[in-house]
Amino acid sequence: MGMSSAHIFYIPIIFFVGVFAGFFLGRRAAENEARELKKRRARRKAVRDHAKEEQGADETNAAS
Repeated sequence: MGMSSAHIFYIPIIFFVGVFAGFFLGRRAAENEARELKKRRARRKAVRDHAKEEQGADETNAAS
């Protein structure tokens, strides 16, 4: 006995459901990764700026 006509519809529908689910889950993961990268860059910039301020204060105190 061969495949029923339901397979003609069932298989592509399941395939596209999987594609769409993967697209949405992947998009969410990419957005979360971009958000974390932005936070990491902001944190690094804050540390660098703080270090520059301390270095400038040390040079000012040494010159006095």
